[in-house]
Amino acid sequence: MARWKAFSPAERDAVYRAIHERRDIRSYTPDPVPPDVLTRILDAAHRAGSVGLMQPWNFLLIADRDLRTQVHAHFLACNAQAAELHQGDRRQTYMSLKLQGILDAPLNLLVTCDTRRGGPHVLGRSHIRETDVYSTCLAVQNLWLAARAEGVGVGWMSIMEPAAIRALFSIPEHVIPVAYLTLGTPIEFPDEPLLQSVGWRRRLALEEVVFQDRWAQPPSDQPLSPLPPRPRAGSPVAVPAAAIARQAELTKPPGSLGRLEQVALQLAALQGCARPRCEHRWLLLMAADHGVTVEGVSAYKPHLTAQMVYQFIAGGAAVNAIARQGGLSLRIADLGVAHDFGDATGLAHHKVALGTRNLAQTAAMTPDQVEQAIEAGRQLVRELPELDVLALGEMGIGNSTAAAAMAAALLGRSGTESVGPGTGVGPGTRAHKAQVVDRALALHRDQLDDPTRVLQHLGGFELAGLVGAIEAAAERRALVILDGFITGVAALVAVRRDPGLRDFLVAGHLSAEPAHGPILEALGLEPLLDLGMRLGEGSGAALAASLVEAAARTQREMTTFAEAGIENPRVPEAQT
Repeated sequence: MARWKAFSPAERDAVYRAIHERRDIRSYTPDPVPPDVLTRILDAAHRAGSVGLMQPWNFLLIADRDLRTQVHAHFLACNAQAAELHQGDRRQTYMSLKLQGILDAPLNLLVTCDTRRGGPHVLGRSHIRETDVYSTCLAVQNLWLAARAEGVGVGWMSIMEPAAIRALFSIPEHVIPVAYLTLGTPIEFPDEPLLQSVGWRRRLALEEVVFQDRWAQPPSDQPLSPLPPRPRAGSPVAVPAAAIARQAELTKPPGSLGRLEQVALQLAALQGCARPRCEHRWLLLMAADHGVTVEGVSAYKPHLTAQMVYQFIAGGAAVNAIARQGGLSLRIADLGVAHDFGDATGLAHHKVALGTRNLAQTAAMTPDQVEQAIEAGRQLVRELPELDVLALGEMGIGNSTAAAAMAAALLGRSGTESVGPGTGVGPGTRAHKAQVVDRALALHRDQLDDPTRVLQHLGGFELAGLVGAIEAAAERRALVILDGFITGVAALVAVRRDPGLRDFLVAGHLSAEPAHGPILEALGLEPLLDLGMRLGEGSGAALAASLVEAAARTQREMTTFAEAGIENPRVPEAQT
């Protein structure tokens, strides 16, 4: 029987929790660190591994207020120099960061490395001389993890000159100041590192830093599975109590940010945290053609779909400009354009067929085709590397007719009530378009009692792909921003298939299409914007993404009254 056994699941989870929740703390309460707790933390640091068992570390406890004031003044001088390295918004963000808690923390601690300890010939240090410093860093990490397990916060002050610190504390020349730390009870343990919270730098995915055999060569035989950063698919969508509590304590009057506060809590619910992120934003634009265009329902010829796809690839369409402004990554997919794009780059090739059939004469898609298109949408979302928010868009001459027919079937309306201007048709064409929709409703009336069959008989490949994309986004616990009428119809199909998907949706804007309002009402969604837009392409969703990011940033980056050191000034309501 093996002597060494794995930890129990509870013990193992506790170790990983300490690792995952270790944070660089800057704000502290005045409560002192109990002596027995401090002893355990220092003992954990002292048990770190060291090359040749040299144990090069020392721990200098700093309680003297005058010494700490001098360290603080030195930090401020060094920080002002460091700020000059950044320009514009980057510099403004840098200056807003609280990068030290030297005076606030109950205790400061300097960890040093004695380069002479163990003598000149320490085992294992003959060729890599810096192993003493590396070993000292292991002691710092041990200290940090033990402190987290004890509920003690630790901050590492790196913006200072080692020579100045050595002189201030009378440290010999051969001893290196490695880590100036602050210790104390934190105001809070944030969900993620400060620099990640404010968008300074993202945490790299594990697969980006793992190589095999050669530099920059990724593992091939055993690809790494990404760890779920948030609750798994199927988990209840509930706002964490910590998110509600944090929002209530932010330095603002309650409710003063209006709808942004609701969106922030919706993100918090999906991500299972108090400080939701909106760092990884994608706009997924799906294109396909429609056989119903032979009925003369559009102001544009069908070949415009392919021409617009080339515009999207080239970056010259409206949605490209809006996505660039909002910092969204754009993914363009061909699900059924009546054109051969060959091996065109910048395009995800998921063509089901060269356009659908004429929905006014037969089912737009076969059962196999609709399932293929739905799965294509799922796959497109599953392939996105990291995802917090997914904006949806579409392109397809004739798809407003398909969407109008679907809306009429799903809501029990007539063609006249459901048809809008689409690409800008006049009154005559609009009336004809409504007649085409009514013919289709009559033709397929016996097949419209199920949302998937509504999609198959009256929809299109891109509409089906949008349904799959919503389903896959929910699997990844990502917020979905709907664009206009067409994406709204697809969302209604998705929610009719699975009512739980409603919790993942935000309406980006209200389209000028007359049936869009009733669609959003059926979904229980209130649009973030109402600008009279009806372009499609994901343009409204891309604009709304900036508002969603603002909602996340206010929840994440605003300080609470406690963090700001301000007593909550709100006067309690009088008791009656």
